[in-house]
Amino acid sequence: MIISQSKIFEFIKLYRWIILILIIFLLLRLPGLHLPYYQDEWKNVASASSVQLAGSFFAHPPLMQMWFVAGYALFGENQFRVFPLLFSAMTLILLYIVARKRFGNTTALWVSVLFTISFYSVWGSLMTDVDGSATPLLFLLSVYCYDRFSALDEHSKKKWFLLLVLSCLAGFLIKLSFILVVGALAIDYIWNNWSIMTFKKWSILAGSLFGFGIVYIVALYIIQAIYPAFSIDFMLSHANNFVSETGRDYIQIIVQGVKAIYYLSPLLIVPLLFSSKEIFKQTRLFFIYLLLGFLFYFIVFDFSRGVLDKYLMFTIVPLAVISGAIVARIFKSREFNWRKMKWPIVCAAIIAIIIFKLNFFPHGVMSLYPKTEWFSRVLYGEWNFLNPFNGGSGPIGFYVSFLFVAVSFIVSALFGIVGLFKREWKYICVIFILIISIAYNAVLAEELMFGKINGSSAEVLNASVSFIANNPSIKQIMSYNDIGNHEISKIGKWKSRFYAAPQFETNHRQIFSDFKGQYLVVDIPHISEDIFYGKFFAKCNILFETVSGKITGRVYDCPNSKAIIDSI
Repeated sequence: MIISQSKIFEFIKLYRWIILILIIFLLLRLPGLHLPYYQDEWKNVASASSVQLAGSFFAHPPLMQMWFVAGYALFGENQFRVFPLLFSAMTLILLYIVARKRFGNTTALWVSVLFTISFYSVWGSLMTDVDGSATPLLFLLSVYCYDRFSALDEHSKKKWFLLLVLSCLAGFLIKLSFILVVGALAIDYIWNNWSIMTFKKWSILAGSLFGFGIVYIVALYIIQAIYPAFSIDFMLSHANNFVSETGRDYIQIIVQGVKAIYYLSPLLIVPLLFSSKEIFKQTRLFFIYLLLGFLFYFIVFDFSRGVLDKYLMFTIVPLAVISGAIVARIFKSREFNWRKMKWPIVCAAIIAIIIFKLNFFPHGVMSLYPKTEWFSRVLYGEWNFLNPFNGGSGPIGFYVSFLFVAVSFIVSALFGIVGLFKREWKYICVIFILIISIAYNAVLAEELMFGKINGSSAEVLNASVSFIANNPSIKQIMSYNDIGNHEISKIGKWKSRFYAAPQFETNHRQIFSDFKGQYLVVDIPHISEDIFYGKFFAKCNILFETVSGKITGRVYDCPNSKAIIDSI
């Protein structure tokens, strides 16, 4: 078969662009490989050091702990972030393949670009967990198999149906929340075939879902038999924790949900204003997935006691697909001409620079508690404060100006609304949204990895750990927010963690009173001077202090803890 020169040129061009996107993808993430592990991140890595520890720690389906054990065996504890990064790079490639088959090459490139530069995707690629790397990969693998299954005639479907079942089974054996993928695919299949759904087809679908459940249960018992580190009872007990019995912490749900919106950025949210029936038809599966996820995480189950901002990483891929399809459709219009966009691009860059400069206005550092003060400042327009970004599964804390975040969203949304009502300005408005969003995501990524604007937690931690390691009089360290667990454990001086939350105060009064060691406080989020913890450390001796931007690190010695506590 003779391949024409045009086909060869087209293939080379396609290959060049996706390679370029992959290079940018890696360059944006490689500086983050050496970020310190934070809270659950270190527990995940440490527990993966042996099958026995993994079995006693990971209360999820068995492939999750196997994933961690494999990653630890390949990269060790210090380079573990390479493992999720590799999975995320494969996710990018598969995302491009799926989008290209569904929408064409141009749209696939836009989808890949949005996925690459979104901060939520950057962090998901580096987090030592499966939510931002392995789970999205298996979701896309399932979609790819589903698309091939749906496109073939009845005689050719069997192979891809089997591969679809296996990919869904693999995802379900990593996290129970993968039931969202199974549900989304089933609903989309019904929707797509509603007019031809006979009793026989309904029976086959119901039987397939029932059979999948049986196969899953059998697989769990077989794995438990040959891999005794996994326990079905342990998995079910953990899952039961998210069935609300005592009421939900709605403030926590709101805070975590808003944080996920911050991470998604205007890039993946504002373009949704330009959605249409045609876009919905093309991306229906991804809309269904988002809707099921919303019901799952916010309505059906109570995740207020979990790391909801980590679980919501499931939104990255579908939003990248939907927003990418919208942007590509706008720019593919016959009315659009890049040659006429020179001045809009220049003006958009100027506005992005002005918004970026907001980061350098004077900002206050607010304490984590009371949380009502945060809502009060937002409502009354006092936005010049630093918003801390951190969580139970990372990232290690970094600050970004709330004023910068809010203005980026507001200006992007305004351009979105203008483009919605002034259709002839839509192209210009989308360019403004894209350029502002690029600046927004760049700031978040830079602050996470380098902290050149507001300070680096990693820099503060490294200096503090160096002091602790070189001071023989320090035998035990209790750390605020579990910061430095990995590093201090390696030098044999780790004792425990503490959180400066009001609900723990009674217990901590007794613990601090009895503790004879020292305290490490990397002060992000800031501890209020007016609560018990702030008053306690104000009366202790400062053995060491280091500062990076707005982040302070101190090692405290409190030899008269009991007397200090009695005086507060």
